[in-house]
Amino acid sequence: MLRVVLVDDEPSARRGLRRMLSRFPDITIAGEAGDLVSARDMMNRARPDAVFLDVELTNGKGLDLAADLPPDTFVIVVSAYDLYAIDAFDVAALDFLVKPVKPERLETAIGRLRERLPMRPSAQEKSASPAPETAQDRLQLKTSSTSILVSHEAISFLRAEGDYTRVYLENGQQHLANGLLRVFENRLPAPPFHRLDRSTIVNSAQIRRVDWHASGRSSIHFSTGTNVVELGRPASKRLRSLL
Repeated sequence: MLRVVLVDDEPSARRGLRRMLSRFPDITIAGEAGDLVSARDMMNRARPDAVFLDVELTNGKGLDLAADLPPDTFVIVVSAYDLYAIDAFDVAALDFLVKPVKPERLETAIGRLRERLPMRPSAQEKSASPAPETAQDRLQLKTSSTSILVSHEAISFLRAEGDYTRVYLENGQQHLANGLLRVFENRLPAPPFHRLDRSTIVNSAQIRRVDWHASGRSSIHFSTGTNVVELGRPASKRLRSLL
């Protein structure tokens, strides 16, 4: 079952969404909240797979909550105002639904959630997994034109790009590989690899310097000095705790 939380300050909106979600047998509602404070408490207690999140709440912005969620909690933004679509993109939302939510759009959003939170590894993921002797210290990358193996220590960081993952190497090369970031997260040893937000995994052994900014953000510089990763406040907090 996929566990979700509903966050909306309009009880009627929550009731409507709850009714629509009842059509999906693999979805269970782990909790509801109507304001930012209770939403934070609910998310900490329920730890759901995803949250349906309204933007305009009585005591704050829902997107402030989204920015603080762990990277493995998916966000589906629900708003009456499509102008928030860009802001939803900034917090790496899985989908953006406009009120009143149409059944076909909700079905699309649930489909995306299922793809990223499968009940068990798909046949495609199993076939893409490297053999155990290969996986010990190397990562298999399948691109549109080839399949290559790179050593773990050669990887500086990985960034999600939709249904693909871009892998940055210490020599300055980069490869756009087939597969979600979650797939690579499961194949890489932790430590030294750490997922800092929804779109970033870094190799802490490759970090040369971190610039901590007054805004709470940070910039990671790697050993070769070729690439720099900019992190928001929540990811910067996770990085501090690791270092």
